[in-house]
Amino acid sequence: MDYQLPPLCIRSIVPAETPGRVLLDMPSLWRDSDAISLINVDEKIVNSIMSDPYKVPMCPPGWPNPPTVDAE
Repeated sequence: MDYQLPPLCIRSIVPAETPGRVLLDMPSLWRDSDAISLINVDEKIVNSIMSDPYKVPMCPPGWPNPPTVDAE
């Protein structure tokens, strides 16, 4: 199986305390992304990066480690 990591993805989006804002965790292959790094942004920002033409995908489970297949 050929597994291609997205270089930039959205790991989580959670509502912030301020209405209309969210906490966004968007790791990248180009920096240390093991730690969760939440950024407080406007919902409009999230809507724009999740739509064409610059759609940022949600991170696959276990990102950045490729999935494992259990051989039985």
